[in-house]
Amino acid sequence: MPEPRPDPGLRRTQRAGRDRSDDDVLVAPGYLAGSAYCGDDAFVPLTHHYWHDMSDEMGNFYVTTMGSQLRIAYVPEASELMPDATALWQIRCRTDLHAPPTWTAAFTDETPPEIVAAVTAALDADVTAGRWDDEPYRERDDHPEMVWEVLRAARWQITVDGWHITATSPDRLARLEYRPPSSFGGHTVARDEAWRARILAVPDARRALWEADFHSATPAHLVAAFATALADPAPVSRERACVPRECHAHLRPLKPNAPAAPRAAAVPTPRDLARARAARGPALTTVSVPRWSTTTRPPAVAAPAVTPGPRR
Repeated sequence: MPEPRPDPGLRRTQRAGRDRSDDDVLVAPGYLAGSAYCGDDAFVPLTHHYWHDMSDEMGNFYVTTMGSQLRIAYVPEASELMPDATALWQIRCRTDLHAPPTWTAAFTDETPPEIVAAVTAALDADVTAGRWDDEPYRERDDHPEMVWEVLRAARWQITVDGWHITATSPDRLARLEYRPPSSFGGHTVARDEAWRARILAVPDARRALWEADFHSATPAHLVAAFATALADPAPVSRERACVPRECHAHLRPLKPNAPAAPRAAAVPTPRDLARARAARGPALTTVSVPRWSTTTRPPAVAAPAVTPGPRR
């Protein structure tokens, strides 16, 4: 019997237990929160003992099932184990270690790990229930209706153009497209990346903030898990420095009721100083202070009163 995996919640506990700084913020919608420069959250849901993990000297991290039929990889650097990796996160399913993938999923750099975690949690549930270890699971092209049901419930707009289906978020910053394999002349034309999500920092941006792709044979319930996380309105916490600069308009303080940081004292005016002197009662005479100065001059010794001469 394989050894139980170390508690995958350990890294999350360590991260959650760190001291919160004044720079911690909430980001809503969560798909604009950025990657957080850490892949831990995507691996936390993998609790079943059937998973095995490893890392390399480049900082890449891999989790596989015992027979390597399922592999989840975090590859921030060039990887000898996955030399053809196309994105930061890679998920692959195959019949055995040396067979080509039957389906794949990929998520680019700024994908929030919480969204990847929704897919890995669904994979862990499949492994726990034994659903993944059969041929239909690895070669199935489910009907995508369950994905659209999730997004319709979240008030996304669904449009259909022939076989091309697109769901767009209410703020027009997120889009999920589906282009199934096509048939021409009785021959099926495969479309490897049937599902594609594009997230924009501003509407109609020409460059995507991040993207995700799913092969046409990816079980639809995994794509539905991704869509559920994508449409989740709950904000995500981040350190401000981790949030892409173009998304800073979507930030708000982590603790809205916390006292504001003290501001620098305003430069006192002569009237301010006069009121302060009056409040203290009779005192030695001081000369006036220019408005642009924040310091008072040393008090002058009181002189006998004299009758002022005519003003010039």
